[in-house]
Amino acid sequence: MGLRNAAAPPVVVERDPSGRAWSSFHLGAAFEGPPGLVHGGVSAMILDQLLGEATGAGGKPGMTGTLTLRYRRGTPLGDLRGEAWIDRSEGIKTWARGHLEDAEGVTVEAEGLFILPRWARERIEAGNPRYFE
Repeated sequence: MGLRNAAAPPVVVERDPSGRAWSSFHLGAAFEGPPGLVHGGVSAMILDQLLGEATGAGGKPGMTGTLTLRYRRGTPLGDLRGEAWIDRSEGIKTWARGHLEDAEGVTVEAEGLFILPRWARERIEAGNPRYFE
């Protein structure tokens, strides 16, 4: 999702400390899969980012362990919104859920498991409160 990523969709994520993340954005022809629809891989990339942003915002950052998607219907090109939130957490594991939607409702749902990696746990144990420096 970074500025240096030429394939990144134009998504700017907002977050809050309760473990929620959201974004409103527009996807044009560069992100098309089937005619008039967003490529499913692009939807997955956006949801992976949103779920990860939610876990980080809630103080439970991690790397994606699993990402499960349910494509409810085709996601049309154009104005879209994505939301994600922390569902639950156990130790180094955090589960997040989210979705993409258009003006007519949800098009894709996602659930992901995020795991705090060993190198980050070692930094925490060493007294560094920042996870990803």
